[in-house]
Amino acid sequence: MLFLLCRRGALLLPLVLFSTAAWAEGEGIWSADLTPQWLDDHVAVTRRGKHPRPSFSLNRTQVWANGMASGSAQSFRPGATGHSLGAKLQPLHDYNFLVGTELIRGGGHHGPLQSKATWEAFVTRDWESLGGLTFGLSTAGLIDVTSHGYAQSLSGSMGIPLDLPLQSWSTQLRFAPSVSLDALSGDFSTGLLSEVMGQALLSAPTDRFKSVLNVSLGYGLAPSTRPVASARLELRITPNL
Repeated sequence: MLFLLCRRGALLLPLVLFSTAAWAEGEGIWSADLTPQWLDDHVAVTRRGKHPRPSFSLNRTQVWANGMASGSAQSFRPGATGHSLGAKLQPLHDYNFLVGTELIRGGGHHGPLQSKATWEAFVTRDWESLGGLTFGLSTAGLIDVTSHGYAQSLSGSMGIPLDLPLQSWSTQLRFAPSVSLDALSGDFSTGLLSEVMGQALLSAPTDRFKSVLNVSLGYGLAPSTRPVASARLELRITPNL
């Protein structure tokens, strides 16, 4: 019996010593000054790298439909005319380059269904040192898959701000020369458009949707056609991203 008691005491002694040492170490932790340097020296921490979240822009993503019927099977029936469905997207986030496609039904009761691939690119610059002048350059093209046609256009613009006494309106005088080429018909044309443009913001900065009213009055000149006057009124509503 005495032998068993001695044996159990020999086993419990290391446990008591270990518990005492652990308590002393724990007491030291609670009494230590928990500084960032102490944590780096005594605590193993795995830091996860902060990966940048991907950003998406929907400002120039466009989807449109013209003359589409409400029924699902009525849009491109043989008797439908003047119907179109298209979309454009911006594949590169930091560049104003868009590609898209469009389906068109037109040309009479038995008009063919046309398919087009389109692209466009544009760049704009504001020159505050020149009194707020704006310059722009854009190009657009398309390939008609049905007739294997190709068209390309190039246009520029220069905007001169006008200091008119109109509350909440920004106005400018805009000149826009253009050049276009239709490879299928061999048509090459040039033109010049001059117009007065006004823009008013109808929504508040905190609204869910941004509402902009655009008004323009212009006059177009081309060597092969008569001068053409134009007027445009546009209300544009987009998500306020």
